[in-house]
This record gives sequence, C-alpha cells and structure tokens, in this order.
Amino acid sequence: MHEQTAGADAPATTGDTVNALFLRLAAGAALAAAAAAPAAAQTADWPARPIRIVVPAPAGGPYDRTIRPVAQQMSQLLKQPVVVDNRPSAGNVVGTQVGASAAPDGYTLTMTGMLNTIAQSMYDHLPFDIVGSFEHIGAIGEGAQWLVVRSDAGIGSLQALIEQARREPGRINYASSGAGSTGHLVMEQLQRAAKVQLTHVPYKGAAPALQDVLAGVVPVIVVPPTSVLASVQAGKLKVLATSSAARSASAPEVPTFAELGYKGLTVTSWVGLSAPKGTPPAIVDKLNAAMSTALKDPALRKQLEADGMSPLSATPAQYAQLVKSDTERWGQLVRSLQLKAN
Repeated sequence: MHEQTAGADAPATTGDTVNALFLRLAAGAALAAAAAAPAAAQTADWPARPIRIVVPAPAGGPYDRTIRPVAQQMSQLLKQPVVVDNRPSAGNVVGTQVGASAAPDGYTLTMTGMLNTIAQSMYDHLPFDIVGSFEHIGAIGEGAQWLVVRSDAGIGSLQALIEQARREPGRINYASSGAGSTGHLVMEQLQRAAKVQLTHVPYKGAAPALQDVLAGVVPVIVVPPTSVLASVQAGKLKVLATSSAARSASAPEVPTFAELGYKGLTVTSWVGLSAPKGTPPAIVDKLNAAMSTALKDPALRKQLEADGMSPLSATPAQYAQLVKSDTERWGQLVRSLQLKAN
C-alpha cells in the first residue's frame, strides 16, 4: 500500500476549493467594477461635448422646422451645443440608418417619426428595425391630417363624399404625395371603413399633388393643415374632416373623423427623438428631461403650433410603445395593400 504524499498532485480539500472559487469570483468582480467605472463616470459627466441630432429629412422642411427650436432649447438646458445634421432620403431610411449605427453614448440622436413606422413594412431588408434598433427617448409633437376637397367640387361633407362614392364606385379620384404616404393610407382606411371605392392618384411629392387639386385635376386629398390653411381661408378648398382626436383651433367648425363615425381614422403624424440601442438609461432619462422641459417653454410651444404641431410630451416607455403600436398598425395595412417602395 502506497502512502499519498502532500504536494501539487494532492487532491484539494473542500476548504481549498471554496477559497479558490472565492478568489476567482472576487477577481472577476474587481475586473467588472474596473470596467464599469469609466462607463459610470462617462454617464455622470454626460454631456461633455456637442450632441448631434440626425434629421432624415431636408433642411427647411417640416421635420427641420420642428427640431431646430427644440435643439436650441435643449442646448441651453444641457449646456452643450446641439447641432442638426440633415440626411434626407426617401422614406427617411438613410438618416435613420446613420443614427441607428452610431455609438450608443448619447452624442448622436435621431429624429424619428410616424413615417418610420410606415417605411418599416414598405422596404425590404432595412438595415435597422425602428422598434428594436433604438432606445426611444420621447415625443416632440403631433399633427393632424385634413381631408379637403375643392370648394366647387359639389362635395359639401364627408357623408356626401361617401354617398357619391357608393353611387359611382371608383369614379372619384384622390391625390396623394405617393404610395404609402400618410394621406394615401388614411384614404385607404376610410374606404375600408365606409366600404367604398375611390381611385388613388399618386404624385411624386405633396406640392404637385396639392397643385393639381387646386387646379381641379383631382378633387380630393388628405394633407397636413398648414399646407392648405391659406387656401381654405381663401375659399378655394373645403375641409370635410380632421384626423385629430379633437377639433382644430384653427378650424373649430370642422368635425373629426371620430365624430362622424370613423373612430379608426383618428391619426396623427408624430415625431420624437431616439438614441442608438444600448445608450445608457441614465442618459436617455437626462435627454427626456431636457426635452420635456423644453416643450414647456411658451415661445417654443407657440412656434410648434404655428407650424401645425401640437407639443406631445411622453416618457421613454410611452414613446417606445407609440413607435411599436404604430409599426404594427401601419404594417398590417401596408402588407394588406401589398405596397413596396423598393
């Protein structure tokens, strides 16, 4: 019988095993703490340099006019420059991809909106997911859509439009800024809800579509109020319904779709801010707080309202839910219409 000698080949005791495990765990915890310390410090010191907001739309357009006064207010609150970086493209795809692929450090934000939730189903193989590729910060504002007709078209109300469409299926044309645009999808929803058929005439943009409505080429269109308010006040166009939940202050005589029996057509075109996935929650919360404070400024609110936007404050969770629910809502409609932008 051979005696076991103590040394490197001797089996470890239970105490030795526990001590070694404890040392390994302690070393791992120390490494994790060391790695987390710079990140925590970075979050605590944020923002330490200028912040960029990628706007996936051209300078001077509706998105741009909305974000610039907000960026100015946030710059004052965060004590750092907040600069606007316009990256326009069809469907807001290019700019949104730039924002989605940026470092998740709080220094690159993206202006997101309802158009992103429509585009998610319009394009095949998007390089980002508007729901999952971002930490959504909060909403900025929302705007209604107006269903308008030429004043001399002989259509005095939404009910009159529906009745004429039932008598003459497919005979009434309506214009839009393109397939998959908000105006197009609102009219598709109306046709389904009222069980009528109208003929879609898509244009390459809102300006030529509205121009042909004013010229009498096409009688019907759905557009944001600011683009037609002057023509309505001049008596050239008549508003049949608004898609907002409540009547518009600029046209209190115009009923909502919901009042007229079409609750499913309560629709607003909203915009907000999002950060790349993985942005620390503490930074997201700081950004949301700055946005919420900015949107309480009376001058900013007045400026947004003059451009057709009602300020819309939301927590990160509420904005994330809005993005998710509208992506599902418009995705179902886009797929059922088999619309594709590419």
